[in-house]
Amino acid sequence: MNLEQASRWRHLIGKAGGALCFLALLALLDGLIVQFREPLNVLRVLPGTTVDLNGPLDREVKGVQDLGYTCDTERLHLAITAVHKGYFLGGDMWRGRLTVSPGLQPGEYRLWVVVKDPVSPRPNPGFRILVFADEQSLHQNSKSFLRRYAGLSPWWLAAGLVPGIGLAFGVVFFLSLKREALLAGMGRAEIYRVTKRDGGFEVAFGLGSRHGVGPGAHLRILGQTGRPLGTVEVLESTLTDSKGIITGEPSVKPGDMVCREG
Repeated sequence: MNLEQASRWRHLIGKAGGALCFLALLALLDGLIVQFREPLNVLRVLPGTTVDLNGPLDREVKGVQDLGYTCDTERLHLAITAVHKGYFLGGDMWRGRLTVSPGLQPGEYRLWVVVKDPVSPRPNPGFRILVFADEQSLHQNSKSFLRRYAGLSPWWLAAGLVPGIGLAFGVVFFLSLKREALLAGMGRAEIYRVTKRDGGFEVAFGLGSRHGVGPGAHLRILGQTGRPLGTVEVLESTLTDSKGIITGEPSVKPGDMVCREG
């Protein structure tokens, strides 16, 4: 692979990685917007499914044996499996699994969890269970743009993009190292840091003693279009990198090139 190929592929894969990041961000925003728009007591389900359910308690109870539920249909069954403290506010909560009968007709149903003894009044407003005939109608009724128009979960889409993002930026990192090595073999390196200091600017770049660059050396600086910008005097060097000083007020920025020749 030559310098032109490494540069071109780094640019293209970097743009692809950026596009994947943008898509993942949109998916996360879509999921978060749904969380804010959808009341916590609304549940959208299909007949014949089982879903997890979690809700607050208006008083402290000893265990699941103290809890029951009421519902306006016998085709919804709630198995309360645990009583626990809320993760954020620490209030008493219950956890369970709601089973929807395969024969339940589409529509809206209500469910309330109550304390058995003494029997508590139905907490208002309880759970609104919205039952849909099929996945298509379920997706069309979703407040998520991705679910409504593509049938995709925003959370799963965002998670599915993570490996691609990691791979893209891993390849960009590898190509950047390859490009640096090719440039160094030509006696060139990109400036990766520019710092203003008394009397001029300090720059850092990836040429060092292994490349024949050491303190006292004077190197040319070229802009990203190849225009000469001045010279840098090397102040200190390691095996692979150097720092130098540029006097005056040159318009040098990260990405400009330092070169040994001429």
